[in-house]
Amino acid sequence: MYMSSTDYNWSRIVKRMYDEGHVVASHTYSHQDLTSISYQEIRNEMKQLEDAVYSAIGKKPAFMRPPYGSGNGNQNVIQALSDAGYHAAITWNIDSGDWDNKDINYAKNVFSSQAYGQGVISLNHLQYNGSTKDSIIALAKAEMDIMIGKGYKMVTMEECLGMSAYQ
Repeated sequence: MYMSSTDYNWSRIVKRMYDEGHVVASHTYSHQDLTSISYQEIRNEMKQLEDAVYSAIGKKPAFMRPPYGSGNGNQNVIQALSDAGYHAAITWNIDSGDWDNKDINYAKNVFSSQAYGQGVISLNHLQYNGSTKDSIIALAKAEMDIMIGKGYKMVTMEECLGMSAYQ
Protein backbone atom coordinates (compact mmCIF):
# COMPACT_ATOMS: atom_id res chain seq x y z
CA MET A 1 0.00 0.00 0.00
CA TYR A 2 1.08 3.57 -0.57
CA MET A 3 2.45 5.39 2.42
CA SER A 4 3.96 8.80 2.90
CA SER A 5 7.70 9.04 3.43
CA THR A 6 6.84 10.70 6.75
CA ASP A 7 5.13 7.49 7.98
CA TYR A 8 7.31 5.84 10.63
CA ASN A 9 7.24 2.52 8.70
CA TRP A 10 8.34 4.02 5.38
CA SER A 11 12.11 3.90 5.94
CA ARG A 12 11.98 0.36 7.32
CA ILE A 13 9.98 -0.89 4.33
CA VAL A 14 12.13 0.90 1.73
CA LYS A 15 15.28 -0.47 3.39
CA ARG A 16 13.82 -4.00 3.38
CA MET A 17 12.92 -3.70 -0.30
CA TYR A 18 16.43 -2.49 -1.13
CA ASP A 19 18.00 -5.27 0.96
CA GLU A 20 15.87 -7.81 -0.94
CA GLY A 21 17.35 -6.62 -4.24
CA HIS A 22 14.64 -4.28 -5.47
CA VAL A 23 15.62 -1.04 -7.19
CA VAL A 24 14.43 2.03 -5.31
CA ALA A 25 13.64 4.89 -7.66
CA SER A 26 11.84 8.21 -7.35
CA HIS A 27 8.30 9.16 -8.28
CA THR A 28 8.59 12.72 -6.89
CA TYR A 29 7.64 13.86 -3.43
CA SER A 30 4.08 15.04 -4.01
CA HIS A 31 3.08 13.52 -7.37
CA GLN A 32 2.86 16.73 -9.38
CA ASP A 33 2.75 16.79 -13.17
CA LEU A 34 6.32 17.85 -13.92
CA THR A 35 5.29 19.66 -17.10
CA SER A 36 3.16 22.06 -15.04
CA ILE A 37 5.82 23.21 -12.57
CA SER A 38 9.04 25.21 -12.82
CA TYR A 39 12.59 23.92 -13.08
CA GLN A 40 13.22 24.76 -9.41
CA GLU A 41 9.97 23.12 -8.30
CA ILE A 42 10.98 19.94 -10.14
CA ARG A 43 14.36 20.01 -8.43
CA ASN A 44 12.65 20.49 -5.05
CA GLU A 45 10.24 17.59 -5.71
CA MET A 46 13.14 15.31 -6.55
CA LYS A 47 15.34 16.46 -3.66
CA GLN A 48 12.69 15.95 -0.99
CA LEU A 49 12.13 12.31 -1.90
CA GLU A 50 15.81 11.76 -2.69
CA ASP A 51 16.71 12.85 0.86
CA ALA A 52 14.19 10.41 2.34
CA VAL A 53 15.49 7.54 0.18
CA TYR A 54 19.09 8.41 1.08
CA SER A 55 18.15 8.37 4.75
CA ALA A 56 16.66 4.89 4.34
CA ILE A 57 19.25 3.15 2.14
CA GLY A 58 22.30 5.42 1.96
CA LYS A 59 21.95 5.97 -1.80
CA LYS A 60 20.31 8.50 -4.06
CA PRO A 61 18.14 7.24 -6.92
CA ALA A 62 19.18 7.86 -10.51
CA PHE A 63 15.93 6.44 -11.96
CA MET A 64 12.47 7.91 -11.68
CA ARG A 65 8.98 7.47 -13.08
CA PRO A 66 7.30 10.76 -13.87
CA PRO A 67 3.80 11.13 -12.43
CA TYR A 68 1.21 10.63 -15.18
CA GLY A 69 4.06 9.62 -17.50
CA SER A 70 4.41 13.26 -18.47
CA GLY A 71 7.54 15.09 -19.48
CA ASN A 72 8.70 13.12 -22.52
CA GLY A 73 10.48 15.65 -24.75
CA ASN A 74 9.88 18.55 -22.35
CA GLN A 75 13.22 20.36 -22.12
CA ASN A 76 12.49 21.89 -18.71
CA VAL A 77 11.79 18.44 -17.22
CA ILE A 78 14.74 16.82 -18.99
CA GLN A 79 17.15 19.53 -17.84
CA ALA A 80 15.93 19.56 -14.24
CA LEU A 81 16.19 15.78 -13.94
CA SER A 82 19.59 15.68 -15.61
CA ASP A 83 20.93 18.47 -13.39
CA ALA A 84 19.63 16.56 -10.35
CA GLY A 85 21.64 13.46 -11.36
CA TYR A 86 18.85 11.34 -12.85
CA HIS A 87 19.76 9.37 -15.95
CA ALA A 88 16.51 7.56 -16.62
CA ALA A 89 12.90 8.71 -16.60
CA ILE A 90 11.05 5.44 -17.03
CA THR A 91 7.55 5.05 -18.36
CA TRP A 92 5.48 1.99 -19.18
CA ASN A 93 4.31 0.13 -22.24
CA ILE A 94 1.58 -1.96 -20.57
CA ASP A 95 -1.06 -0.39 -18.33
CA SER A 96 -2.81 -2.70 -15.85
CA GLY A 97 -5.67 -0.21 -15.53
CA ASP A 98 -5.60 -0.39 -11.74
CA TRP A 99 -5.68 3.42 -11.58
CA ASP A 100 -9.05 3.31 -13.40
CA ASN A 101 -10.50 0.77 -10.96
CA LYS A 102 -10.12 -2.09 -13.43
CA ASP A 103 -10.18 -5.56 -11.92
CA ILE A 104 -7.59 -8.31 -12.03
CA ASN A 105 -9.26 -9.94 -15.05
CA TYR A 106 -8.86 -6.74 -17.04
CA ALA A 107 -5.14 -6.64 -16.18
CA LYS A 108 -4.68 -10.31 -17.06
CA ASN A 109 -6.31 -9.73 -20.46
CA VAL A 110 -4.08 -6.71 -21.11
CA PHE A 111 -0.95 -8.68 -20.26
CA SER A 112 -2.05 -11.72 -22.24
CA SER A 113 -2.82 -9.67 -25.34
CA GLN A 114 -0.01 -7.08 -25.29
CA ALA A 115 3.09 -8.93 -24.10
CA TYR A 116 4.63 -10.55 -27.16
CA GLY A 117 8.38 -10.61 -27.55
CA GLN A 118 9.09 -7.06 -26.46
CA GLY A 119 10.38 -5.90 -23.11
CA VAL A 120 7.57 -5.09 -20.71
CA ILE A 121 7.37 -2.31 -18.17
CA SER A 122 3.99 -2.30 -16.50
CA LEU A 123 2.14 0.53 -14.84
CA ASN A 124 0.88 -0.52 -11.44
CA HIS A 125 -0.17 1.43 -8.38
CA LEU A 126 -0.36 0.69 -4.70
CA GLN A 127 -3.26 2.92 -3.73
CA TYR A 128 -6.37 3.44 -5.76
CA ASN A 129 -10.10 3.30 -5.18
CA GLY A 130 -10.24 0.69 -2.46
CA SER A 131 -7.15 -1.35 -3.36
CA THR A 132 -6.18 -3.73 -0.61
CA LYS A 133 -2.91 -5.41 0.21
CA ASP A 134 -4.41 -8.71 -0.98
CA SER A 135 -5.66 -7.30 -4.30
CA ILE A 136 -2.31 -5.64 -5.02
CA ILE A 137 -0.42 -8.87 -4.31
CA ALA A 138 -2.88 -10.91 -6.39
CA LEU A 139 -2.49 -8.52 -9.33
CA ALA A 140 1.32 -8.60 -9.17
CA LYS A 141 1.37 -12.40 -8.94
CA ALA A 142 -1.07 -12.76 -11.85
CA GLU A 143 1.02 -10.43 -14.04
CA MET A 144 4.23 -12.28 -13.21
CA ASP A 145 2.63 -15.67 -13.82
CA ILE A 146 1.47 -14.54 -17.27
CA MET A 147 4.87 -13.11 -18.13
CA ILE A 148 6.79 -16.17 -16.94
CA GLY A 149 4.35 -18.36 -18.84
CA LYS A 150 5.22 -16.41 -22.00
CA GLY A 151 8.93 -17.01 -21.40
CA TYR A 152 9.83 -13.65 -19.92
CA LYS A 153 12.48 -13.30 -17.23
CA MET A 154 11.90 -10.83 -14.41
CA VAL A 155 14.76 -8.33 -14.11
CA THR A 156 15.34 -5.08 -12.27
CA MET A 157 15.36 -1.78 -14.14
CA GLU A 158 19.10 -1.69 -13.50
CA GLU A 159 19.52 -4.96 -15.42
CA CYS A 160 17.06 -3.89 -18.10
CA LEU A 161 18.79 -0.58 -18.83
CA GLY A 162 22.35 -1.71 -18.14
CA MET A 163 23.12 1.25 -15.91
CA SER A 164 23.34 1.97 -12.20
CA ALA A 165 20.07 2.82 -10.49
CA TYR A 166 21.87 5.06 -8.02
CA GLN A 167 23.84 8.31 -8.20
